[in-house]
Amino acid sequence: MDLIIGGAYQGKCTFAAEKYRLTAADICDLATDAPAPARCYVHLEALTRRGEAAEALPLLLAAEAVISREIGSGVVPLDAGERAWRERHGRLLRQLAEQAGHVYRIFCGLTEELK
Repeated sequence: MDLIIGGAYQGKCTFAAEKYRLTAADICDLATDAPAPARCYVHLEALTRRGEAAEALPLLLAAEAVISREIGSGVVPLDAGERAWRERHGRLLRQLAEQAGHVYRIFCGLTEELK
């Protein structure tokens, strides 16, 4: 599994589609779908917001790529629930990064290989 992170609309999905030769059928959008076996998962942050990451971890680790929006940069939310979500998401990203073969950060369409 490779982990791909970056801000919204920075080119994460374009990078993954080209690198892994993905079609729409290969991608599970976690913002709209329940986790199901797939080659690639997008919108990991939606899964952690719903609190379903622990159950989906085996599926995520078996994928070729997991794509997540960076949500930890910027102003810390005043709302305790929002802060808890960011912390949950950060812990999951650390866990995935530890087990990933590669970790990529996409910024302005430019790819930086972190691992």
